[in-house]
Amino acid sequence: MGIPNPPTLEELARQALLRDEALTISVLEDLPKMLFLALFQEAFSHRLPNIVRAMMAAWPFPYIPVGTLLTSGTLEFSQVVVEGLRALLTQQDRPVTGNVRILDFRRVAHEIWTVEAKTEDGDCSTETVSEKQAVKPPPRYEQRQRLKVITDLYSRFQQEEEETDLLPGAQHRKDSLQLCCVNMKIVLLSEDHVIMFRQIFRLWDIEMLEFTLDWNWSSLLRFYPYLAHMKNLHTLSLVWMDKNTYEHAYTSEYKWFVRAFISELSKISSLQHLYMNGICFLSDNMRHLLRNLKNRLETFCVTHCQLFQANLNHLSQCQRLCQLKHLDMSGVLLSNLCMMPLRFLLEKVADTLETLGLEGGGIKDSQLSDLLPALSQCSKLSKVNFYTNDFSMTVLSDLLHYTANLSKITMEQYPAPQECYELGVVSKERFVQFCPVLMDTLRAIRQPKRVYFATDVCNRCSKRCVYEEETRLCSCLQ
Repeated sequence: MGIPNPPTLEELARQALLRDEALTISVLEDLPKMLFLALFQEAFSHRLPNIVRAMMAAWPFPYIPVGTLLTSGTLEFSQVVVEGLRALLTQQDRPVTGNVRILDFRRVAHEIWTVEAKTEDGDCSTETVSEKQAVKPPPRYEQRQRLKVITDLYSRFQQEEEETDLLPGAQHRKDSLQLCCVNMKIVLLSEDHVIMFRQIFRLWDIEMLEFTLDWNWSSLLRFYPYLAHMKNLHTLSLVWMDKNTYEHAYTSEYKWFVRAFISELSKISSLQHLYMNGICFLSDNMRHLLRNLKNRLETFCVTHCQLFQANLNHLSQCQRLCQLKHLDMSGVLLSNLCMMPLRFLLEKVADTLETLGLEGGGIKDSQLSDLLPALSQCSKLSKVNFYTNDFSMTVLSDLLHYTANLSKITMEQYPAPQECYELGVVSKERFVQFCPVLMDTLRAIRQPKRVYFATDVCNRCSKRCVYEEETRLCSCLQ
């Protein structure tokens, strides 16, 4: 039997400190940074609230991953972190600008025990000790810089108390507090907040922006001129909540706004991912939108809207879409359109496309047959979704054969064949009969991973019948 390695002197010191809470709290200001972080890790892991609270108040590093700390413990222990942070920021005899420079509230995966390697911008540094020693100290004006708070913002029409306090509070403290928002999600933005956002946020910090709006688009009208200032915006998502109201689309004022908004997109030099859900003006402005794209997109999602044949033609001709990784046209009715332009687009992106969404398109057998040669060339596809389309058993089998070379595919969602329906109603017996046959067909071609065959959504229970390894029926057929 081997002899276990004895604990190091540092480990013994940490164990002794953790056993004596009063001693630990009294010596925090004198602890070496290396020992401080290791001690904090153990106190945090063992859920020692008084020590963690005191160590947060004595934090010696310029960077604090607050969001990660808050999500790494229980709700009750998160309050301990908040109390310690509040004590740190309210100390009168030790201004926060002397030590803490960056509070990162983003709830993302950090290695929180290496925060001493964080740079002033909140990124991990790969410098060695000798390299750090060679770096010159920052100028005096940088030493007096404002406290930087990095956060993701989710603003709703009815805000919670802490959200209501955040923006006005930051506005009053803008001389000492710099808010850096990377991911901004806004639901029904009020006009008052449009001005407030512009005053307290640096627009070039925003990388992801999502708007969820109703047809009262006046707030977006006031906000869209700021898009040109979002130099680092790589993801833009627009979601319209009321998709059944189109009267505004025919007013001259609305038409002017739409063209002005699309023109503003051309000024976003870093845009890579564009999501437009339920946007009715696309059918009349698709060509204008595509011509005004600044650079090539990786993601193009145009969902739950009406498109015409000319729109598909414009998609196939756009050079800004020739390197797409993600294409989603779910909820776009395609049953009456020629699919050849979409086939040409798929052929263009065959070397880059990773996900394809055509759910709810009502695509028929002949239309799918037009797409099959292009689909077989998309060698990097990892996910496809064909739910709620109108395919027969024969053409579905052809589709599966055309995927023989798609070795990277990990998620496949196919509609149950037409033969599973009787007068438009799902037949339980036929569903149980035909879906296993299709699964066996696929397994004879290659080794699939996650494959689903599903019926349309049931009108009564809003569920699908799904076949994977076994059959899961909707509530109405059980």
